[in-house]
Amino acid sequence: MSEVATNAPAGVAGSAYTRRERGLIIAAAVSGWGMEYFDLVILSLVAGDVGKTFGVSTAAVGAVFTAQLAATAIGGILFGPLADRFGRRRVLTWTIWIFAIGTGLGALAPNFGLFVVCRMIAGIGIGGEWAIGFALLNEAWSPKRRGLAGGMVQAAIWPAYAIGIFVAGAVPNWRWAFAIGALPALAAVAIRLACPESKQWLELQRAKAEGRKAGTVASREPATAGLALLFKKNALKMVVLGTVVVFGAQYSYYVYSSWMPTFLKTGLHLGAGPTQTVLYVSAAISLVSYIAAGALGDRWGRRKALLAFASVQLVAFIAFAVLIATGAATGSVIAMYFVISFGLGYFAVFGTWFGELFATPIRATGSSFCYSVGRGIASFGPGIVGLLAARYGLGGGISTGLFAVALMMITALFLADRSGRAITAAE
Repeated sequence: MSEVATNAPAGVAGSAYTRRERGLIIAAAVSGWGMEYFDLVILSLVAGDVGKTFGVSTAAVGAVFTAQLAATAIGGILFGPLADRFGRRRVLTWTIWIFAIGTGLGALAPNFGLFVVCRMIAGIGIGGEWAIGFALLNEAWSPKRRGLAGGMVQAAIWPAYAIGIFVAGAVPNWRWAFAIGALPALAAVAIRLACPESKQWLELQRAKAEGRKAGTVASREPATAGLALLFKKNALKMVVLGTVVVFGAQYSYYVYSSWMPTFLKTGLHLGAGPTQTVLYVSAAISLVSYIAAGALGDRWGRRKALLAFASVQLVAFIAFAVLIATGAATGSVIAMYFVISFGLGYFAVFGTWFGELFATPIRATGSSFCYSVGRGIASFGPGIVGLLAARYGLGGGISTGLFAVALMMITALFLADRSGRAITAAE
């Protein structure tokens, strides 16, 4: 049952934002997350060509996925506390600059080793962006519509993925695709100039400067944000459970998204055109599911919405594994891929769920730690698929995602749900 806050504590609330300010904030969150996803996913769309250029194996390319995802954990640990200390808007632009530059440099890498380093630089920036954008969104948005707004932000990956698919198919070689990934650096400048800072964060800074105690949190904790606060008794349980939930979600996602383009071409023997069509349809299905899950999170609570979509995906993963093992028709396998894509709706819940769990002084720190560390631990998933492919094929490796979905669902049952609570500086 959701633990919905009924009385807003003193301090700046979401109602203090104008419609224009909310529009700028959601635009910043949508563009930041969309650009981040493009830079993260572009490798999966050109993985085969990258391997051929550098003369490395499928397992080695899988290790690149692992390296860049592991680096997101570093970014999450680093930039979350910085956003709580220096502001959401400022640090958000830093993260975009870093992942854009890292991706652009990857286009120029003369050898495989330097290419891996560039992907890790991009991963560090990517790891920080997600939680900071959602912290800003959660603080500005109406509690009754916060989930829907989060679903809209998550849905930004559809145009990002569609653009990635188009770019990967249109450019003369993979290096051009990574060069295009450097363009988000321009957007960072626009975000810094146009997007307002969080009013709750500004009020908290004023309270600290004046030596005031900003509500119950400040009366219990020192007036500094940092990782140490996450390991206090009142936050530690949320951090551990949240990280495990994200690990399950990210592992299940990365094992199939990282290798599905290659699997469609080499495992199901689809041509370039049919492969692009399948990926476009999958992305469109996910867009619908993200918005639906976000809206249902406002009505049912974050936990119930996550479990509903995860249940769909778990059944689809099991069916996918059976179909692969029995050599079923290509159409049936693709159909299950589409159902798995629909089940991804639960990703739309994380941003608002974690933002509501943590107080303003540690909102970006807590959200970023759970999401990025969970994602970083899951980073070995694509590498495992690459290793399993030699014996069981890519389809067999991808099927391991079903175990991670089950883990996510079990852990989510124990994570608090504070859906729709008011978010202020004084909590």
